[in-house]
Amino acid sequence: HNLAVLDADGGGKGANYKNASQWFRKAADRGVADSQFNLGILYARGIGVEQNLAESFKWFSLAAAQGDADSALKRDDIVKRLDAQSLAAAKLAIQTFTPEPQPDDAVNVASPAGGWDSAPAQAANPAKPAAKPVSTKRAAR
Repeated sequence: HNLAVLDADGGGKGANYKNASQWFRKAADRGVADSQFNLGILYARGIGVEQNLAESFKWFSLAAAQGDADSALKRDDIVKRLDAQSLAAAKLAIQTFTPEPQPDDAVNVASPAGGWDSAPAQAANPAKPAAKPVSTKRAAR
C-alpha cells in the first residue's frame, strides 16, 4: 500500500498512477481496505487503469464490508451508474473474493540476536534524524 501511495503522490516528480494501480491491486488482493478504496477511485475515474465501473463497485464494496464509510458512499454512487448485467457480475466477484494471505516473510521477521531491545544502536550522524516510516495515508481521493 505504501509503495502505491508513493507512486500516486509522485514526490514532486509527478504521479505514476499506472504503477500505483499495480501496487494498490497487490495490497487490495490481500484485503487492505485503503488500497481497495483507492482502486475503486482509480477504476471509477479511469486513472492508471481503464475505466471500469463494475471493478470500482467491487473494490468499494469490499472496503465498505470492512467498515470503511467513505467506500460505502462511493459504492452507493457507482451502483446508480451500472447496468443490471455489470452489477450482477460485480456482485458475483464480491461474493467469490478471498483475500490472498500475506507472504510469510512480510509478516514474520526474525528477531535480531539478543532481541529487539538489545539491538545495536545505529551509528547514524546525530545531526541527521532517523527516517520516518512512510505514512499509510490514502491517495487518489
